[in-house]
Amino acid sequence: MAMFASFVGPGLYITRVALASASGISASTLGSWAGGAAMPLSAILALSHHLPAAAINMMFEPAGKRLVDADEKTANWDAVAASASMLTFEICDARADGQIDHVERARLRQRARAVAAELTHVMGDEE
Repeated sequence: MAMFASFVGPGLYITRVALASASGISASTLGSWAGGAAMPLSAILALSHHLPAAAINMMFEPAGKRLVDADEKTANWDAVAASASMLTFEICDARADGQIDHVERARLRQRARAVAAELTHVMGDEE
């Protein structure tokens, strides 16, 4: 599963061992899901407490859905602006040679997922 390759492992958001310890889901089960085995919705929701929103949203992409925190949090507009400006920079940088290759496309998708997660959060802010 692409989410595991993007967020779970050495040098990424969290290691498989740390995720197993935090979530109570065995490392072998996490490994089987990373290998493509079907993951139940209950597991995705359990992992949502230990992974960033962009990772969880990535798992919901095939269904065209996103997960929104129910917690009332104040929007951090400075963080949203910084994330959006980084996406803009990365798009311009990738297009500098006139085309976006597969490596750049993958990097842009990761950045776009992070921005989408932040935007989804602030859209729920009802101050």
